[in-house]
Amino acid sequence: MQGFETIVLYLGMSVIGVLGMVGLANFLGKFRPAPNKASTYECGVPLLDPSHKRYDVKYYLVAVLFLVFDLETVLLYPVVIKFHEFAKVSWAAFFEIFLFVAILLLGLYYAINKRAVDWE
Repeated sequence: MQGFETIVLYLGMSVIGVLGMVGLANFLGKFRPAPNKASTYECGVPLLDPSHKRYDVKYYLVAVLFLVFDLETVLLYPVVIKFHEFAKVSWAAFFEIFLFVAILLLGLYYAINKRAVDWE
């Protein structure tokens, strides 16, 4: 158990600090809701639209597809930069990259066939 005492002490002090701050906030400032406090305030301008708008599901589909292909770019960039060093060791890196891109292109093909990116 050597070395864990510091971690347990740190976690214990953190929990005590958080509970102390929450208790102090409840003690010093009671919750008194009022219509004025619950209303939205933006630089003195009255609220024009409701704050909760409904979005189409296609928006979320496009957002998820963007994240997938954005991460593909982020993951491929360092590999492309160091490709010559990988190729000197083995051509297996080329086939792994090809497989990675092929799987993502298969996903893109599926998304296009399911019309996930079409705005009707």
